[in-house]
Amino acid sequence: MPIGGLSLEEQVGQLFWIGFQGTTLGEPLRTLLDRVRPAAIILFARNIENAEQVRSLIDGVNGILRVPPFVALDQEGGRVNRLKPILGPVPASLDLAARRDAAAAVRRQAGAMAAALRTLGFNVNLAPVLDLSDRDTQNGIGDRAFGADPRVVCSLARAFLEAHLKAGVLPVGKHFPGLGSAQGDTHLTLPVIAKSRARLYDEDLLPYRRLRRLLPIVMTGHAFYPALQGRRRGPATLSRAVVEDLLRRRLRYRGIIVTDDLEMGAVEQRQGAAAQALAAFSAGNDGLMFCGSEEKIREAYEGILAALLRGEIDAKRLGRSVRRIAALKAVRLMKRRASRDPAGVLERSRRSIAALGRVEASGLDPTARL
Repeated sequence: MPIGGLSLEEQVGQLFWIGFQGTTLGEPLRTLLDRVRPAAIILFARNIENAEQVRSLIDGVNGILRVPPFVALDQEGGRVNRLKPILGPVPASLDLAARRDAAAAVRRQAGAMAAALRTLGFNVNLAPVLDLSDRDTQNGIGDRAFGADPRVVCSLARAFLEAHLKAGVLPVGKHFPGLGSAQGDTHLTLPVIAKSRARLYDEDLLPYRRLRRLLPIVMTGHAFYPALQGRRRGPATLSRAVVEDLLRRRLRYRGIIVTDDLEMGAVEQRQGAAAQALAAFSAGNDGLMFCGSEEKIREAYEGILAALLRGEIDAKRLGRSVRRIAALKAVRLMKRRASRDPAGVLERSRRSIAALGRVEASGLDPTARL
């Protein structure tokens, strides 16, 4: 839909990626969607029971929102496996990377997951992880990554991205500029990554540099990088030097930039959701993610709208983000058609993944939301 067809309130809504409670389209969710009219909804384990319920929920959301939404979830594999009730256990990225046929295995698993997502009604997968990590349990990444070698990550991530794009599901590269060297989980705290600018460019940024044309969406992470941000401590998500100057200008990234969840522990929560949203938008992000609290979602939405009406936000800046979002939706959100055999597609996906070897996920899912 062209930007000229959207009201100011709808344009502001197109900045928001939101989570919600419940497994059905009840009145509270209807009211929230009617007010915010978000660009995207995100489903977590708390929202997923079975295939029929998921399809019904997504169909209901699509029926309410005038602008077709991104419908997203984190389906990485391993510990981060939102579709476990439907697809069963899924090998972790690092386990696939250890195979002799790693690229083929990644392509097979990614293709099977993407086919299942498409059948269920999802059009965005908040994956792959492009961070450089081994089985480190301190950084919140560990086996969610394809490895610590940036060239291996580039190769395997390419297979993942191509499989999703072929299936009509938008992948999301995360967590820019890279969390592999963190000594702490951004879900809980703000890690300091002390790598030099040169090392970050040659190592952590290599996947983004090489794969940027295959990445329709990039998610920014919440660590602090003194070499990029200077002395003022804070998450890179809220830093113009990282988002606008580095990703948008130096790396010439032209897709959508979305924050990681702004309710995470690495982001100072005492500032309030409106201040967080304004800081993230001012840094250059197109998408503002709030995954848990309806109160914070409303506060952030009303805060951005009020700032725009007061003239604190440049309407042209809002227009640039909304046009990017509208363009991606116009090109990539193919019209949904009911699958002729949804149960068959899901069963074939489950069997394809199972054939790779059932690897039980070890450890907790750091991305889980209660």
